[in-house]
Order: sequence, then structure tokens, then C-alpha cells
Amino acid sequence: MIWNAATRGDRAVKHRAPTRILPVRAVRGILGVLLLVAAGSGMHDSPRAQTADPLAELTDRYHRDRRRLITENLALTAAESRAFWPLYEEYERDLTRLTERRRALIAEFGENFDAMSDNMAKKILLNRLKIEEERNRLRRSYLPRFEKVLPIRKLARYYQLESKIRAAVEAGIAEELPLLE
Repeated sequence: MIWNAATRGDRAVKHRAPTRILPVRAVRGILGVLLLVAAGSGMHDSPRAQTADPLAELTDRYHRDRRRLITENLALTAAESRAFWPLYEEYERDLTRLTERRRALIAEFGENFDAMSDNMAKKILLNRLKIEEERNRLRRSYLPRFEKVLPIRKLARYYQLESKIRAAVEAGIAEELPLLE
């Protein structure tokens, strides 16, 4: 661990040096492309089971990379791993349902961008907020279940990892989506 000392008044305060644990560009690029491909082509309606589907391939890559990042940065014991990963998979399935809805919303935004009415803009905005509220409810609903399988510090670290991944993904999406006029 690397610590930097800073002073506040007459006392020294130790701060952990920030470590970059996530390849932000990779995560941002993978899901940004994933969502934009889906939004631009209507591929969000096609089944993921088709291996020739580039969206399915990107989705699978994203989930593999996400799992790898969590594995590399969470340092689970064997017992923790046996309890955590099945719950994580369940959480991911629930989260994917919200991601699919978000993808559809981005597609709707793209389809209506040039002739966006006030009513359509309001509908998209309200649906976006609803998805975010549901995502936060989902995260909160899984917290007690994750608490049963991970020590609180590892759980806090896991939620930090989730937040960092999400921030990178959101930054990638924001970078690609144009602002309304």
C-alpha cells in the first residue's frame, strides 16, 4: 500500500494514493459501442443466442471483462467465491433487464432525434429517470444478500467497483450521444 501524507492544521493525515484498477477506456468503449450499435440498428430486439450477432459478441465480451475486473480487484477467498458468484450472476441477470430497457430507450432517442417533440423528450426523460430509480432499488435490494456472503469491507469495495464500471460506461455513452437542440 502506498500512502501520501498531507497536513491539516498541525496534524498529519494519511491518504491512500489512488490506484487505477479499471481500464476505463476499455469498459467505456465496450458498452458504449454495445449500446450504440443496439440503438442504431434495432439489434436490441434480436436474441443474444446467435453467435454471429455482433451485439451478442460485444455483450458477452463486456460481461467477461466485467467479471475479470471484479475478480482481479475483489480478492475473494474460495469460500467467499463460492457464495458470491452465484448471487452475482443473479444480480447480473436482473441488471441486464434494466440495461435492455435502457438500450431500447437509447434507440427511441435515436429514432426521434431529428424530430423530437416536447412530449417525446419528456417521455424519454421520465423513462430514463425511472430506469435509474429501478437500478438504485435493485442495488439496494441486493445489499443485504451480498452482506451475508461478503465481509462489509469487501462488499463496500465491490460496490465501489460497480460504481467505477458504471461511471466509465456512462461516460462512454454520454460521449457518443448528441445533445438535443
